[in-house]
Amino acid sequence: MEKKTTNHPKGIFWKNDVTTLILRLLVAYLCLIILQTAFYMIDKPYLGHIDGFAEAWNIAKGSFVYNIMSLLWTNCLFILLSILPFRIREKRWYQGILYAIFLITNTAMIVLNGSDVVYFAHTMKRVTLEETHFTSNSNNIPLLIDFLQRNLPIAIICVALIALLIYGWHYIKYQPTKIENNKRYYLINSITAAIVILLSICGMRGTFNPSKPWVKMSEAASYSPEKSWLMISNPYCFLRSLDKDLEYDKISVFNDEELDPIYTPEHSIDSSRFNLGQRNIVVFVLESFSKEHSKFLNPDLYKYDSGCTPFLDSLMQEGYTFTNAYANGLKSIESVPAIFASIPSFKTSFATMPELFGDFEAMPEILAKQGYQTAFFSGGEHNSMGFEDITQQFGVQQCYCRNDFEAAYPVNDSTIEPFWGVYDMPFFQFMADEIDKMNEPFFASVFSLTSHHPYRVPPDYYDIVPRGHTPEQRVVAYTDLSIRMFFDRVKHEPWFNNTLFVFVADHVSPICYDPQSYTMQGHTSIIEFLYTPDGALRGLDNTIVQQLDIMPTVLGLVGNKEPYFAFGRDVFNEPERHPVAFNFINQVYQYISDSTIFYSDADKVLKTVKGEAQQKDEDFLKAMLQQYAESLGQHNYKVKE
Repeated sequence: MEKKTTNHPKGIFWKNDVTTLILRLLVAYLCLIILQTAFYMIDKPYLGHIDGFAEAWNIAKGSFVYNIMSLLWTNCLFILLSILPFRIREKRWYQGILYAIFLITNTAMIVLNGSDVVYFAHTMKRVTLEETHFTSNSNNIPLLIDFLQRNLPIAIICVALIALLIYGWHYIKYQPTKIENNKRYYLINSITAAIVILLSICGMRGTFNPSKPWVKMSEAASYSPEKSWLMISNPYCFLRSLDKDLEYDKISVFNDEELDPIYTPEHSIDSSRFNLGQRNIVVFVLESFSKEHSKFLNPDLYKYDSGCTPFLDSLMQEGYTFTNAYANGLKSIESVPAIFASIPSFKTSFATMPELFGDFEAMPEILAKQGYQTAFFSGGEHNSMGFEDITQQFGVQQCYCRNDFEAAYPVNDSTIEPFWGVYDMPFFQFMADEIDKMNEPFFASVFSLTSHHPYRVPPDYYDIVPRGHTPEQRVVAYTDLSIRMFFDRVKHEPWFNNTLFVFVADHVSPICYDPQSYTMQGHTSIIEFLYTPDGALRGLDNTIVQQLDIMPTVLGLVGNKEPYFAFGRDVFNEPERHPVAFNFINQVYQYISDSTIFYSDADKVLKTVKGEAQQKDEDFLKAMLQQYAESLGQHNYKVKE
């Protein structure tokens, strides 16, 4: 009898609660690997080829760390309940609860990572908490349905993986720990539970180092800067974005005496500066107008066709065109602060942070104080993407949206796009009518809409505009034609010749034609130029510029005489400021100057792709990040008195 109560020691090491748990987790881990493979296969143009065995090995090591973290964060409750050292876990109803938790949480993991596969091409990042900022938009359901229709293979893969979870659970039969003696059962299982919890905590942190809280997202760049997002999976990304301390790097490298001489966002005014005098200003923020769309900027890319921006190309030839212009962000919501307030976004979009509600003197407010009437136009629904809240925070006096258009114009298939709002052509005509009512001088700005996914043009223009080389180029051509029609409408108005027109893209198209656009540098390369109907500004400028430079440059051109706060530079009046573009892409800072391109994690240079990263370049980036952190920390974006 005594021997019998030693309780079936045979098989205890390979058939027990822990081995059952491990096998079930391996099924979920396999789902992660399959989705990671799909991520690379579909987004390979953006990620680039894996360069030999050394890089492949580095990616494999990094992927293992971040996938384990995602797996354990997803299944932390499931793991805890699976190893509780009580016999209740052998009950059928208890296993049923575990099954429900396992299926729900890992389905969420599959859906998040499946969404990443398609979402990455649009924003060069994975899904994080930031995306919940747009859940209040009324077009989310139609867009979701369209998303599923256009990406049916990924949806099928996700459904198949969920089926794999279900099959794996039922195939891996529950094997309880076979120990009949209660004292021995509770002792062994308590020790086992402690070990599993300890290992799980280390795995969730990504490190066994007790002095390190957990592995940062930015550390993926140490394995491969271009493929950081390939290694980092969800829900790790989403959960890390819950930490508000990670919204921007709070660095402090220089003391007060050292900081300003290296870089300062405060701009003083030179009384002898070049300017055109007080003019009206019209700013076109163009959805997804990559540099690659222009034949004027890329003649070799369009040897046998006219490109998809013929009208803008004609304006570039007559205006002042920047041939090396870069976006400071990867999303529409990041372009608005960059263009209107000269404030960049890095780890988190500035427009979605509480720091947005600070003390501002952005371009619209500065101009309003100088007698300008200011307006912002967007063809979406009221406060779509939060544009109205943001621009009014920057000093815009009047916002016009789809609701205002519908009150004045007929609504039909030729005027209203079913997903986002008013097509660009009728909306630009509406904008022209409203501008005619404004008092001079005025500042009018518009955010175009039609060249956004899902890339629809009005039925009566479908065969008129050129098809282009990508699904997006047809709608880009339609928006270009819409601008032409706007100019035809206003070119005889009394305010037209005394107006400075600014054209700038919000970000690069998610679907690219030029292979160069798939590089990290190319994926921020945009159209940006100035146009004056009277020919006051003409020329090609090959120096590096960025969206942040628009506010200082425009203020200089219209003769602003007051100091102001901006992270960009006045390209005509501040030769002492370094021509540079910077942004945050693939979890690293990209620094582009005329002589140097490098990637940094804010502490050190990780990779240089052009020239050499001089100490002055590193100091410039660090000083800018320190000024950014201090400004956000104080919620103050004004010149200090």
